Amino acid sequence: MRVKKEKRDSGHSIRGILKYSYTTIIASLTVPLAVLLLFVLAFVHQYGAVIENIARAAEAQTVAQQELPDEIWQIVSGRQKFEQGRQGAQIQQLRGLLQIMERGASDKQRQYLNAAGRAADTIEHYLEVLGAQTAQGGAVSRNENLYHEIVSVTGLTADMLSRYTTEAIDEMARLNGRIRSVALAMAALVILLLGLVARAAVRSYQQVDRSIRAPILQMEKMAARIAQGDLNARAPAPEIAELYRLAVDLNRMAEQLDRLIGEQVEHEKNMKKAELRALQAQITPHFVYNTLETIVWLAEEERNREVVEMTMAFTDFLRISLSGGQDFISVAKEEQHVRSYLMIQSVRYGSVMRYEIDIDPALQSCRMLKLMLQPLVENAIYHGVKNKRGRGLIRITGRRENGWMRFAVEDNGIGMTEEALFALRGRLQRGEESGSYGLRNITERLRLYGGKGLFIDSEQLRGTRVEFLLPTVPENWEGD
Repeated sequence: MRVKKEKRDSGHSIRGILKYSYTTIIASLTVPLAVLLLFVLAFVHQYGAVIENIARAAEAQTVAQQELPDEIWQIVSGRQKFEQGRQGAQIQQLRGLLQIMERGASDKQRQYLNAAGRAADTIEHYLEVLGAQTAQGGAVSRNENLYHEIVSVTGLTADMLSRYTTEAIDEMARLNGRIRSVALAMAALVILLLGLVARAAVRSYQQVDRSIRAPILQMEKMAARIAQGDLNARAPAPEIAELYRLAVDLNRMAEQLDRLIGEQVEHEKNMKKAELRALQAQITPHFVYNTLETIVWLAEEERNREVVEMTMAFTDFLRISLSGGQDFISVAKEEQHVRSYLMIQSVRYGSVMRYEIDIDPALQSCRMLKLMLQPLVENAIYHGVKNKRGRGLIRITGRRENGWMRFAVEDNGIGMTEEALFALRGRLQRGEESGSYGLRNITERLRLYGGKGLFIDSEQLRGTRVEFLLPTVPENWEGD
């Protein structure tokens, strides 16, 4: 049974479901707020423009009604000469303010500004007449009459500016009403969207829970049937991509176990290799059961990220354990295999163990017998750090030495007495049961394939170190 990429891609993934849900929620909240912000900024800009124009109108009104008449009176009363007066600059200031206010003004506001502009033209004409009379030494009475005419026109200008200001204030009131209406509409929209988001979040949770729980329970039942000896047990492929790969690997494992157990061998060496391949391919049902039970527990706790990580680690563990029936794999895959195993066990024994892996990168592409490190790590957990008081450490190393690859698994667990260590070494040397089937298996495989070991050192209450050596072989070497 092969995993098809098209099938994995077409299924739903936990990450995809969560990503879609989070994207929907974020977009549902962000878009309305962004639109509301744009509306608010637009209204604030308009509001600010109106306020600025009201301030300009007040400034222009001050110029027309106070500063300009005062400046002209200084000339008419003879207190300063016409050429020394600021009346020309004041007229230009008034015109400049009127031009700025005319930009973006409504039709009604523009009428008042045009009237004020015409009044400014009249004032400018009167100033020219006043300048000519002053230069000719005209009578004071004529200048005073002209002054009164100018004051009358400046009053008209101020009146037009006052009406403009009133219209601008009315425009502010209209803007304020529009802002309130938009704010109420957006508030209603946000409330509606919050309801939809809450509903989408609940549905997403239900979908994830339903998609994960049922397939895991089915695979748990399959593992239990395999533990009882029923190698025909199969798990249906779920739609979730991460669990789909796990189900396929479990089914492949059951098929290979069934096939390997039923094989008949004629030659003693081939029979031994077939037996060893079956041992290599075999995944302890108890370990599978405990792993799936842990995944179910994590799913019930809604620790979805850890469900994904542990599921992927278990998938990698199974895939490398099977390895298409090959006896030799790369050191990199062997390291990944034991790393996946430790990651799964660290979830179960996280409070009592930690681990370190330090394998020379130069060995990554070399080939080695598969499943050599995991049994030693398993032995270190169950016979070393598990029974230690306090948190234990498991350290895995790999180095190149004169054409050999030296691997070691070391723990700081409870260790062994000298008598127990001596007895264990003797049993392994004689090929007898050693209390750990994994150690005898590794010893036999090292002898069969030209390795060296196992070298075991242990000290009671200090820990145990197990080493073995394998020939350094190139990446493309396939073995016998």
